[in-house]
Amino acid sequence: MHELTDLASVAGQALEPRLAALQEFAVEARYEAGPFPLPAERSELLALLEAELERCERAVAGLD
Repeated sequence: MHELTDLASVAGQALEPRLAALQEFAVEARYEAGPFPLPAERSELLALLEAELERCERAVAGLD
């Protein structure tokens, strides 16, 4: 499954809106030709993604 909002929902987690907006970008870029503006600056999105990954890793580690 690659739908971030669905994954967050199944995990019972909130998803930062700018990360949720990446789904639309990914689908458009995959199936259409043309420029696709990101919902925020790449560096900002990368920082959000890295923070989300760390949060998920801490949550999974707590399941042991």
